[in-house]
Amino acid sequence: MTLRPTRSLSVRLLALAGVAALGVGLAGCSGGDSPDGKASASSSAAATERPAITDVQTPAGGTGAFVGAKSDVQVTSCKRSGSSWAVAGTVKNPEKTGQGYRIYVSLLKGASDTRAVKEVDVASVGAGASADWDTTIDTSESGLSCVLRVERFAA
Repeated sequence: MTLRPTRSLSVRLLALAGVAALGVGLAGCSGGDSPDGKASASSSAAATERPAITDVQTPAGGTGAFVGAKSDVQVTSCKRSGSSWAVAGTVKNPEKTGQGYRIYVSLLKGASDTRAVKEVDVASVGAGASADWDTTIDTSESGLSCVLRVERFAA
């Protein structure tokens, strides 16, 4: 007894055509091209953008024991002035012993495009005390927002 395929040629061709149509449809969803097939201006501009600066001496996580302490630090000013950004704030130590702070100031474009990062070290803030901090980040890009990452460690 010989077994023969139960599917007809037309069913196989229809299935093959469906897979091909799905592939063409997915290729059209890749974005970046305008309907006329030319690259859009936004995709070309995004490809040439580069982060403004990265000025970090200590990698995130630093060295030794630390805890995240974003709630200890406030930004009081984040403004572009000419070809740089002036960022200032305060740090309040809630602990019963002196603490040091490593503040990473990021300038973001949109929700997650980091355009610049600068580290600010506050060597020691006494128990229950506050200290002011400030920095200047050299970039003339406009429309950025300031976001902090903060590490606290025993001073």
